[in-house]
Amino acid sequence: MLTTHCSLGGLTPGRGCLEPCRRRHVALLTTALAVGLSVGSWGAASAVAADVIQIDIGSVSNFQNGSNLGPGGEEDPNPTGTWTIGDKDFTYLKASDNWNGREKIQLKTNIDPSIFSHQFLIDGLSAYSAPITLELDYQVHINGALGPNFHFFDVFLGSLTSGKTVDVWKDVFDSEAGYLANSGHATVGAGEWHLHSLNGLPDSAAIPGSLIDLWVRDTIQLGGEGGQVSSINNTFRQTDVPEIDPNSFGSALAVVMGGLSLLERRARRLLRQSAVA
Repeated sequence: MLTTHCSLGGLTPGRGCLEPCRRRHVALLTTALAVGLSVGSWGAASAVAADVIQIDIGSVSNFQNGSNLGPGGEEDPNPTGTWTIGDKDFTYLKASDNWNGREKIQLKTNIDPSIFSHQFLIDGLSAYSAPITLELDYQVHINGALGPNFHFFDVFLGSLTSGKTVDVWKDVFDSEAGYLANSGHATVGAGEWHLHSLNGLPDSAAIPGSLIDLWVRDTIQLGGEGGQVSSINNTFRQTDVPEIDPNSFGSALAVVMGGLSLLERRARRLLRQSAVA
């Protein structure tokens, strides 16, 4: 009996793909991008990072070798490997050597600034086939552009996958020393906070204390059973209220419900395009 699977991100659904499978992938896309939902143009970023809602970095190589302006604009250029959006600086640390350049990294600002979140989105991952393990390490810094006293509140990890056995891990370290002491795929799970998305299931972790710097390692593993992943969504939220309940991550979903219909229409359009490809 022939078994086929629907998928997103440029893969063509098999002839046996049924409408329930399509609906499932629409739901997965809607859910995975709901937290930290953002909007923005698909073109180049404007000059001042604090004024934009989306920055298209491109490949891992571009992340490493490029930069944009810091929160101070033209008088505040970032060093190579650092990209700023809003009050967050994302700095390249290291990566595995098997990235092929077809991935697309984007920085996004939440459509509701009152929850102060930004996304580090890795898209275009359907260009990679199992079995493979990819790794990308970076630092996230709150630079104070939105005001003093902000610190990290929580971190969200989501992924869009198809097939079988797709593992995405996020190790978050609270110090550079802790990050450097646990380097490489062999230390998956060694972070102060460890998130795991298995076959698209999301995960999140509260960040206690008053941290303004996080060191992050994303590890993507496609198993030998034909697993595929199209995108990875990393959302970082912050707050300037020390007593805020760290268990209220789900409240972000209520804030962005108004945008879900737009996202679902986009998902259905992607499915229709893949079906005729």
